[in-house]
Amino acid sequence: MSLPWLVKKFLDERSYHYVLSAPGQSPSQDHAALRLQVIYLEDSLGSLQVLLPVTHMLRLSSLAEDFGRNFTVMSRAHSLRMFARLGIAQPSGVLPLADLHTLIDHSVLGHSHYLIDSGDSDSLLCIDEQALLRLIADSEGEIVHLCSDTRPVPASCDDEADILRSVQSLTSLRIRQRLDETIEIPPLPETARQILKLRSDPEARVEELARIIERDPALDAQVICWASSPFYGPAGVHSVDDAIMRVLGFDMVLNMALGLSLGRSLDLPQDGPGGLLLYWEQAAQTAQGMLELIKIMPRHLRVHSSKAYLCGLLHNFGVLISAHLFPGHYSLVCRHIEANPHLPVSVIERQLLGVTRDQLSAWLLQNWNMSAEVVGALRYQNCPRLAEPHAFLPRLLQLTRALLEGRPVTDELITDLPLEREAAQTCIGQMLSDIGPELHTLARKMSA
Repeated sequence: MSLPWLVKKFLDERSYHYVLSAPGQSPSQDHAALRLQVIYLEDSLGSLQVLLPVTHMLRLSSLAEDFGRNFTVMSRAHSLRMFARLGIAQPSGVLPLADLHTLIDHSVLGHSHYLIDSGDSDSLLCIDEQALLRLIADSEGEIVHLCSDTRPVPASCDDEADILRSVQSLTSLRIRQRLDETIEIPPLPETARQILKLRSDPEARVEELARIIERDPALDAQVICWASSPFYGPAGVHSVDDAIMRVLGFDMVLNMALGLSLGRSLDLPQDGPGGLLLYWEQAAQTAQGMLELIKIMPRHLRVHSSKAYLCGLLHNFGVLISAHLFPGHYSLVCRHIEANPHLPVSVIERQLLGVTRDQLSAWLLQNWNMSAEVVGALRYQNCPRLAEPHAFLPRLLQLTRALLEGRPVTDELITDLPLEREAAQTCIGQMLSDIGPELHTLARKMSA
């Protein structure tokens, strides 16, 4: 482990006592160390850095009230230029910068030891309270109340009650007591309704599915485009019948068409992070990733393939529903997700809305009579243990998202899945290498 030269120079010249610690490892002290997060913000007047515990959420509204300024997360280009100037690879919480005002949330104080980003991804700095107070003084830092503690937020078992409370507290609809009376449930798209009906028919035929898809020109084009991908091999796919019989198969096309139809039923606001292109790229990657992981599992588990693909396509469906139900708050949620990268999205949503996207998607899809397995996978994708004994799909979905996002595959993530960690990582890496461009092209067509 090492420190960036400027950080080491600053600490040594001022005789700070510190210990280097590797991320994920406990420091050598016997004391519990509070892990701090560094967040860089900016507006048209300047920039600032905020230090807060990783268990807390930065509230941008508090900043706006106290300073009369609307800060957003520092742009990547700006932060990279700043890091290059300082000779660091990532944020550092110990360098006082003349052009960067420092704010420290009051909840940081009162602990014996602290773990702070050093500016190098391989090391953290462990300092005691005396050193932290000196750092605050050296940086002319200002102690403020900007954050809320996310730890007391409980998980709920009554999704509909949570959604009703959120709708009534965040909108003017406070009188009616039932959710289906309080909000207008979006109608199930006609194409999706026909596909769901066909899905429940054990005698369903290829021709019936093909006719439903062909009546929707956009859906027809997307299915043919996907079947024509070099990843699947055969060339000359000119019709949905070809796509079903020669390439993808009945179940795959049925679930692909259902997922695409449902995903197009609600619009994502333009100010959403990444917009529709990112939404559909994540959907396509997750759907295909789940499919690829099942292929390297024991053969008897491949019966889950079609439902796994549908779960992947719909895994982020709650984003669309959140934007539909809470249009006035959606932008605020997006800004807080960007400003709190250390927190799970579900924690931020529960803090701001009182309900999570996973609860919203499960509720709406259940109202649309979607398969209970798919509903359960989406609802519990971030807490699969609550789905026992039907935790296979939510656990697979959680693992696939972690691999696609480059997060470490912990024992908890891969527990009870018949997969080796290295095999799963190789599988997803190979998929992105082989068909990453095709997935992007498909996402672009989906978002058009």
